Amino acid sequence: MKALRVILLLCIFVFVAFYSKLQRLESTAWTESLQVSIYPINGDDSVSTAQYIETLTEGDFNSVGAFLKKQWRVYSEDDFMPVVVSLKPPVLSQPPLPPVSSNMLKVMFWSLRLRWWSYQSSADSDKSTVSIFVRYHQPDTNQRLAHSLGLQKGLIGVVNGYASVNYQEQNNIVLAHEMLHTVGASDKYNLTTGQPIYPSGFVNPDASYDQSKAEIMAGKIPVSVNESVMPDSLRQCVIGKKTAYEIGWLVDRVDISK
Repeated sequence: MKALRVILLLCIFVFVAFYSKLQRLESTAWTESLQVSIYPINGDDSVSTAQYIETLTEGDFNSVGAFLKKQWRVYSEDDFMPVVVSLKPPVLSQPPLPPVSSNMLKVMFWSLRLRWWSYQSSADSDKSTVSIFVRYHQPDTNQRLAHSLGLQKGLIGVVNGYASVNYQEQNNIVLAHEMLHTVGASDKYNLTTGQPIYPSGFVNPDASYDQSKAEIMAGKIPVSVNESVMPDSLRQCVIGKKTAYEIGWLVDRVDISK
């Protein structure tokens, strides 16, 4: 029986790996608009957060599509909408929490659980659709939100945001960042300090710390060696050359050191 369970588990992993490869190829082909579905979740189970979620419309996420279209035109002359964002009904269950340890087996099983939960929670049947689950919380300056994440395997993002119109545009920055993770973009900030990495995390590396915009995968505008600030909106963000190469917007391997 143990050998049978091992064989069954291996078959599942092989199927998931093959399916993930198909997802990656389809989601980064950029021959058709990538469909991105937004699923709100009441992250703190409060009445105020539930009321905020009820007020959400697709228009609240327009800046995500507009940002990506504007950045697309930097790398292509084609008049193309790379991403179409749609708002879906709220999800009532919470996603499985990532493991505290970095044990490979625990991470793999958590990834499988998250993908199964996403499959059960979403209404998307198209394997090339990105599902972003936004867990809203009441603004609390004394409590930091859990880390958001985006998985290329499964095309799933889990965003932790604030249930306030004052934070909507900053929520959209995090949403765009995690969505780009699902199509292959890597982080451009130091995972320990949170500071943008030079030069890939700088919009204009030649200008040192005289920066006015943030590389979207760095997430912040660097202002000194030890300090950076969150942009107000996606209008202050840019998709740099390295990120564009990673997501398939630059086909040829150009100089992406800057």
